[in-house]
This record gives sequence, structure tokens and C-alpha cells, in this order.
Amino acid sequence: MLLSIIEEIRMKTGHYGYRCWELLVECLARWLVINGKVGLACTPPLQGFKGLDLKKDELYEYLEGQDYFQHYYVAAMAKPWDYIGEVYEDLGLVNMGQNMTPRCIVEFMTKMTYTERREISDGEAEWFCYNSYRSYLVWYWLTYHGPPTHLKPMDPPLHTQLDTLGVMTPKAKALCGHWTISNHSESDDAEGEPGVVWC
Repeated sequence: MLLSIIEEIRMKTGHYGYRCWELLVECLARWLVINGKVGLACTPPLQGFKGLDLKKDELYEYLEGQDYFQHYYVAAMAKPWDYIGEVYEDLGLVNMGQNMTPRCIVEFMTKMTYTERREISDGEAEWFCYNSYRSYLVWYWLTYHGPPTHLKPMDPPLHTQLDTLGVMTPKAKALCGHWTISNHSESDDAEGEPGVVWC
């Protein structure tokens, strides 16, 4: 829906990329305020739409006449998400240093915040953190063609009898699927701190 609006804006104005996205946000915000669909955004101390120009220009009138805003509002209310941010990414507007939080992370953070602790299965949070970490490693490798040296290695949340006995060797960790293994020595009892291999 939003991409369709972006395309309409591009054809009507001749603008591309970021400017089209800006006009999309401005028109949506204008429609929300005019139609009283702002919720908490206009209450102190947020006042998110303060100073917004509510004048209906030709572009706004056209888009409103196509009923785009109403359709988007109904769909977004039925299944809330940062669709505007998603379009920002789809248009390739993300710059260096901008790391958009993946949807699965946002949804799990929301679940952790608004769900009773007893409703979350044991170990789910730990696995969520690990899977997020692993996904980031894969993305980093594909993007920068090298290991993310700014991160500390992280083991998956696996618990075995060896963990309980306190004899989890580097080789045993590798066999259990850990992401870090020793490259210091082939011997499990080698002295010194083992090196790290990013898998």
C-alpha cells in the first residue's frame, strides 16, 4: 500500500527516493491529524504533530481522493508495525550507521514486556538472544566479508551433563554446536587462552 502511494507521489511530483518518502510521511501525518486518528501522539509531552502544516495541497487531495490513507490506516491498525520504516528500507534509504531493528526482535521485546513471565517458556529468551546474534553474524559476513570483531563470541544456550560436571572442553563445545572453537591447539588440554574462529 505505502509503496503504491510512493509511486503515485513519484508520478505526480517527479521526485524520487527520500523526497518521495518525506512527502508520504507528511501526507499521512496530515491525514491522521485532520481525521483525529492520532491517539497518544498529540498528548503532552509527546506532541508529535506540533507545527504540522494541515493545508490540503493538490497532492494530498489527490491521494485522499484515492482513499489510500483510510485503507492504510485500517490495515495498519489490524496488524500494527513500522511499515513506514520498512518502506524506508525497501527504497534503499538506509545509510551507514543506521541499523533497523528486525521485526522478530521488536515483536519478542514487546512480548517480553507485556506478557506474564510464566507464559514465556524456559530458555526462550536465551535462544532468542542467541538467534538474533547468529543472524547478525551472517548478515555482517555477507555485507562486510569479514568477522564482526567488535562483538564478543557467544555460545548457544545448550546445557549438557558435561556443563554440570564442569568438564566442557573446547572440543566438546564444538561437537555441541558452539560457534566458537579452539584454534590454539588440537589438544583439549592445551595451555593458554584458545583463539576464536568465527563460523
